[in-house]
Amino acid sequence: MSELSVQCSYCARKRCYQGDLSQAPDFCPSLTRISQLGQARERLSDPENQRMAQDVARTWKDYGKLTRVEEIVLYAKLRGFKKVGVAFCVGLPQEAELFTNVLINEGFEVVSVSCMCGALSSDDVALPEEDKIVSGRRQAMCNPIGQAAVLDGEGCELNILLGLCVGDDTLFIKHSKAPVTVLAVKDRVLAHNPLGALYTSRSIYTRLKTRKPKSQEG
Repeated sequence: MSELSVQCSYCARKRCYQGDLSQAPDFCPSLTRISQLGQARERLSDPENQRMAQDVARTWKDYGKLTRVEEIVLYAKLRGFKKVGVAFCVGLPQEAELFTNVLINEGFEVVSVSCMCGALSSDDVALPEEDKIVSGRRQAMCNPIGQAAVLDGEGCELNILLGLCVGDDTLFIKHSKAPVTVLAVKDRVLAHNPLGALYTSRSIYTRLKTRKPKSQEG
């Protein structure tokens, strides 16, 4: 680790939460990245950014009381959104329907679009045959750019991701014109609870190396 490399993961106290930097480590970005953080603070003076941040802060009044689903509903209402989009994985159809019902019952107009919209295959991105699951066969492919285009085209004011694959979520966020939040992410092995891999990392069955690297000690 370079002398001033930012690594908040290894800060023992994280007193910045209380506004106290007196015990901050040498790599603390509040001390070493003053210019970048100063510019970020200035961007909060933008009226739209300020209003968005205020509405996030307002959700904290119910911190620890609301589920993620309820927090999304609350935030969307605070933002004054009327029409929201749900971009979901085709492997979570029941979850998508239930969530859509919740949003409609809360008074939102909802547009939901599956990752398989457009009926693409890996041939559309010229995936080599040797990289397919089964060479010579059609391999379905998600269409996150298409999902974003559909939801933006429908005039959605907030797009919500439900179970998109790693990388597909990245493409969606990159191309969505509307702001994006996430309800759940894909983890086929752990029932879509990816933090489970970290919570169980001390088990003898883990495949993850979670011990602190020697290069980060000191």
